[in-house]
Amino acid sequence: MTLLIALWIWSMPQTGAAQTSAPKTDPLEQIACAPVGLPAPVVPTMRVLGGYVHGRTMFGPGDAMIIGGGAGVQKGQQYFVRRAVPDLSVKQPKEGALYGVHTAGWVTIIDVKDTIAIATLTHACDGVLEGDYLEPFVPPALPPSSLAGAPDYANPGRIMLADELRQLGAPGMVLLMNRGVDDGVRAGQLLTIYRESIGGLGPIIDVGRGTVLSANAKSALVRVDSTRDAVYMGDLVAIHRITQ
Repeated sequence: MTLLIALWIWSMPQTGAAQTSAPKTDPLEQIACAPVGLPAPVVPTMRVLGGYVHGRTMFGPGDAMIIGGGAGVQKGQQYFVRRAVPDLSVKQPKEGALYGVHTAGWVTIIDVKDTIAIATLTHACDGVLEGDYLEPFVPPALPPSSLAGAPDYANPGRIMLADELRQLGAPGMVLLMNRGVDDGVRAGQLLTIYRESIGGLGPIIDVGRGTVLSANAKSALVRVDSTRDAVYMGDLVAIHRITQ
């Protein structure tokens, strides 16, 4: 079986070792390559099993790779390639903790054999590794124009995750906060990032501004637009609520 799979993908294009991509500046790419925050650990069904070169565990744009667990997968379908970030949740405040997921890129299925498929890396956010898992690809969408309103300091969110194990945020970076659609958050909303002083007894420290790029039920992707100081994991977020 292993030999047949190796022969099957021998003629597929290979581009050599994967390269770490440059920082993302295109807004759509920034959203597509952003980290994901989940309320519980992911239970994947499809994984990258490897390639045709023995011992190779990293893949770059155009590389062919073997995908396992792909029952019902069809040629031409696209999937995100992601990996869980270990031990990140234990570094967060307990309130609304999120499990971090890194987005490595997305692939296109080019051939299918029973529950084994062959895919090529269509776009790399980073190197794809053996063991990474797949999720259906959803094309990113830009948020609407900034939705202004008064910052809601009474019901703040919290910055919970940066990509992988980063602990600081800066202008242009995307981060995750623990408020989402269920909390009235929507793409395009403006944010005030701040932190308390003297255990909440002193004045608040205005850290910077941000914009919601996308929102799920329990979390939202935040772009840091400007800062007066570095953004730390655990900083508070006042959501600018839209008044009708």
